[in-house]
Amino acid sequence: MKRIIPLFKDDTDRIIIVSMLILSIFCICIPALVVIFFLKNHITENSYQITKAIFNLELLMFLISLLFLIPILGQLMGFIVAPVMAIINTIVIILAVCNIAKNNEIKIPVFYEFI
Repeated sequence: MKRIIPLFKDDTDRIIIVSMLILSIFCICIPALVVIFFLKNHITENSYQITKAIFNLELLMFLISLLFLIPILGQLMGFIVAPVMAIINTIVIILAVCNIAKNNEIKIPVFYEFI
């Protein structure tokens, strides 16, 4: 579990992170990747840590979903695990956005860091 205290330098920093989180629900890890590559200079170090943690979580879920391509076992896992992963992802994102709004500590379940 990665714990990050959000410290924003201004409202644009907060807007970038919140919009990245909301878009991550629908576009998996692409919004976090865009922030990491193109907007790294426009956000604070704590916001960058939030982005990295979300990217690592989303990428791990994407790699797990590649197991669903296995013919028979993947279909069985896909019917059970895919909805659970989508629900967990949505809950983590909603809790992160709520904690950003309250300036509370953000807890993101990251088990392996790719970047």
